[in-house]
Amino acid sequence: MKKILENRKGFTLVELLAVIVVLAIVMGMAVVGITSVLENTRKSAFAADAKSYLEGAHQLVRADEANKLLGGTTTYAPSCSTGTTQTTFIKIDDIPLDSGGKSPYGNEYVKCGSTTPTAATTTCSFIRVTATVTGTSCAYSYDIFLTDSVYNIPFTAEDQVNAGKVVKKTS
Repeated sequence: MKKILENRKGFTLVELLAVIVVLAIVMGMAVVGITSVLENTRKSAFAADAKSYLEGAHQLVRADEANKLLGGTTTYAPSCSTGTTQTTFIKIDDIPLDSGGKSPYGNEYVKCGSTTPTAATTTCSFIRVTATVTGTSCAYSYDIFLTDSVYNIPFTAEDQVNAGKVVKKTS
């Protein structure tokens, strides 16, 4: 009977506990790593949404310019008067996108509705378009404020959005 007990092979309780502790440490490091990857992905998606809205604003301004050339009026394109800088605000509600409306955090982007945005507005999402005249040419610059009521892209210039320098801030 003694021979049978001596030939038993297996793990001791100490060895099993050591393996469990090592696995717990590895899992803890993996969770931290995955969390930071998910956060970076959400920030990138937020910036991609901002780029989509900016492109939609470009299209609205170009359509307004074409309408003006045909003798119509403009809604979105600021006036290019010599020696002045004009600004208009485009609500994201006015920008037609194929998809969207929800931030990467699962919240709806806040639309302005009947609110008219200004440079000080931080309660809804909009794009500011500024026309600057130098000599005989008119150049437009675009700035965006995008919020889902919990997270936002603070008032950011288009070139920063395109360069990926967008910082997500909580309200």
